[in-house]
Amino acid sequence: MSETTPHPKFMEAMRKLSAMSEEERLSEENKELFEEAMKYAPLDIQPALIAIQKKYEVSVH
Repeated sequence: MSETTPHPKFMEAMRKLSAMSEEERLSEENKELFEEAMKYAPLDIQPALIAIQKKYEVSVH
């Protein structure tokens, strides 16, 4: 069961990110929090987070 349970750091980061608007999520201030979520994300969730990260990079640069 522990293999399918997301890491606590991922859960905490996603809880915080979920409470934000998309604009807040993609802000420079929350980049570190987003990166932490990616670092601990389950493999099946990583592609979605990578897509969001790419959107962030496009909107900032």
